[in-house]
Amino acid sequence: MRKKTIIYVKQFGEQGAPVTVRILWLPDGTIHPLEYWTPDGSCYEIRHIYECTPQAFLKERGEGLRFKVKSELTEMPEPDDDLLHTKYETYLYLVDDWFCGKNIIDTHYGHGNKEFIPVILDVFPDGDYELVYFWVKGLRYMVEKRIEIEQGGSFYAGGVGVCHKVEARQTNANDDEDADPYKSARRPASLYFEINKWFVAVTPAENSKTV
Repeated sequence: MRKKTIIYVKQFGEQGAPVTVRILWLPDGTIHPLEYWTPDGSCYEIRHIYECTPQAFLKERGEGLRFKVKSELTEMPEPDDDLLHTKYETYLYLVDDWFCGKNIIDTHYGHGNKEFIPVILDVFPDGDYELVYFWVKGLRYMVEKRIEIEQGGSFYAGGVGVCHKVEARQTNANDDEDADPYKSARRPASLYFEINKWFVAVTPAENSKTV
């Protein structure tokens, strides 16, 4: 875990404020921030992304992304009707090359047993993170337990990077209720992060399966 703050919001002329951000990591390697939480527990939903700029941060000595966003205050520890639903234009910084790696592996060494997937994760101010949701073959899964994170690729699909072993359950498309309460159960799954993309491994005999 990193010791410094690498996730923060900042407006012009002000100090940066550390935040926890929920991001959608798409199969093509791009990132969409969805919402963020400030240290007091206030939640801001991101309503619009004006631009995403790769940047080098000299002070932090790293590379990363800067998003210019419009956000809306949707939750507060002590609700204030005068402030709730106020919209802000601000900059969201993800100051680490983890967020802007360039993947040439699949261009040169493509592998048919990889299924690149969308993943939602919460990233904390120091760069630590928790997987929240992922989709495989159009089905949505909620991560309920992280079992292990280890370096390595897939036996079936190759690759390099980090393997995340989790327990997850299938949910409805738009909420966290079980897709089938009579059959739904925690199932083990392995998600691989490879430079700038997430994938699951599928073997030829498992093309019809989900996780």
